Amino acid sequence: MLQGWNPPRRTDGEGYFLLKPETDWNADEKAASNMNNKALNAIFTSFDSNMFSLVTNCVCAKQAWKKLQMHCEGSESVRRTKRRILTTQFENLRTEKSETIDDYEHRLRKIENEAIDLGDAISNERLVSKVLRSLPKRFK
Repeated sequence: MLQGWNPPRRTDGEGYFLLKPETDWNADEKAASNMNNKALNAIFTSFDSNMFSLVTNCVCAKQAWKKLQMHCEGSESVRRTKRRILTTQFENLRTEKSETIDDYEHRLRKIENEAIDLGDAISNERLVSKVLRSLPKRFK
């Protein structure tokens, strides 16, 4: 299923591809179609009508997923730029004078979660080091 699902086809006598009638599908083709339909159903029912309109014409779950991914995350160059921005935010993050440790941790976790969403997790070692370097003298 990594390549996505395509309706089963057969070739005619002249070598042209034709869609197979569902009555001629074998067990594997029926199972693949069923898995694709379940995945599409999960995608279709997970979004509001605006997002649904992006994928309403998709017959393959992988195609629908790619459209949603592009819409929500952008292209690889956009994700790369987002990663750079997050890295800069992470490196420049400091505690504010009136900020509690909980508030600082909340801002740090927000950056961490965004990095995870972009596929660029920040290690615990790096997070702990950042917290220790960023603490004001009143907490040390």
